[in-house]
Amino acid sequence: RSAENGDKVAMFNIAICYKNGEGTEKNLEKAFYWYQKAAENGNEVAMLCLANSYYDGEGTEKNLEKAFHWYQKAAEKDNIKAMFNFATCYKNGEGTAKNLEKVFHWYQKAAENGYNNAMFNLAICYKNGEGTEKNLEKTFHWYQKAAENGYNNAMNSLAICYKNGEGTEKNLEKAFHWYQKAAENENGDEVAMFSLANRYYNGKGTEKNLEKAFYWHQKAAENGDEEAMFNLANRYYNGEGTEQNLEKAFYWYQKAAENDKVNPKNEVNSCNECKQPYNDYQWCQQCNTRRFQQDFSKWTSKNELIDKFIQEAQLNAKNSYEILEWIPYNKLSSIDYYDKGGFGEIHKAIWLDGPIYSWNFKKQQWDRQINYEVILKILNNSSCLDSKFLDEV
Repeated sequence: RSAENGDKVAMFNIAICYKNGEGTEKNLEKAFYWYQKAAENGNEVAMLCLANSYYDGEGTEKNLEKAFHWYQKAAEKDNIKAMFNFATCYKNGEGTAKNLEKVFHWYQKAAENGYNNAMFNLAICYKNGEGTEKNLEKTFHWYQKAAENGYNNAMNSLAICYKNGEGTEKNLEKAFHWYQKAAENENGDEVAMFSLANRYYNGKGTEKNLEKAFYWHQKAAENGDEEAMFNLANRYYNGEGTEQNLEKAFYWYQKAAENDKVNPKNEVNSCNECKQPYNDYQWCQQCNTRRFQQDFSKWTSKNELIDKFIQEAQLNAKNSYEILEWIPYNKLSSIDYYDKGGFGEIHKAIWLDGPIYSWNFKKQQWDRQINYEVILKILNNSSCLDSKFLDEV
């Protein structure tokens, strides 16, 4: 009766009863009707729910323009969830034209009002320079704010900032701390679990611990991470952190291979970023060229000719097999003498990071074949290099 007499709170409550089937039969059409009545009478939560109904087509026909309209009405009444959804409409061009400046504005409004998902997305805006100038310090700030509020994706991203020194000083101990927090969180995902396993395996930011590396590789693999499946198979095969078990090694190698078949290597997919077809399996030369260029300042061989040679190879790489990289000595382990030839000595070693094979959009970093065995050659009389020598190499 209160709802019928114009009480907007009662209108909203009766809508909830119809939506959830509380005290009456569930009826989405009647829920929509009362959301609309309450929204038209100024209830901002009802405005949000009405927008969601239009967006999802619940109790009415799907209508993105009307969803956008009611998200805007609720956002302008300071409903933070509506602010976030309103920004997302601008981001995806749903019910309106795409507008990255307005995306940034409304993510910022929602973030400043304490909405964790908006903090995380605002950080991404600053990271990519979307709707605002690129600013890695502000990226770090908003990842940190969201992470400290328990937002799992932000914990993982904050760890990456500390690991790479992006927007803050490089700190492997803090990177480890946030990988651990993200992995152990009740909403922990396989990405953080896999990263934590690698910290333990390589002793980065913590003491090396093969048992814990095995544990977290197993957790990540059981949660569907393909790289973790492959690494777990290696742990069983080599007896690292667990007893050697060739049957389990085979099982996880097989699982990793079967998971890879979801996107067969001969299938032409499109790049998640530029939407253009891949040049090769999971390889977009256009986007990867830009990524390599952004990293040029992060490494040097201290030899201008070698740097230029490697950079040109990276810019022209049409697939992962054509990439050249400069490997710092501290990225090698288990260096052992192997043989001696006419031109110098040959050594075996493990490249800890391993070669690049694709870009991981979820982690926003290169996917690599970690702990990759390589051959090192110490060449006699090679202090003076020229382009002819490098071409022959």
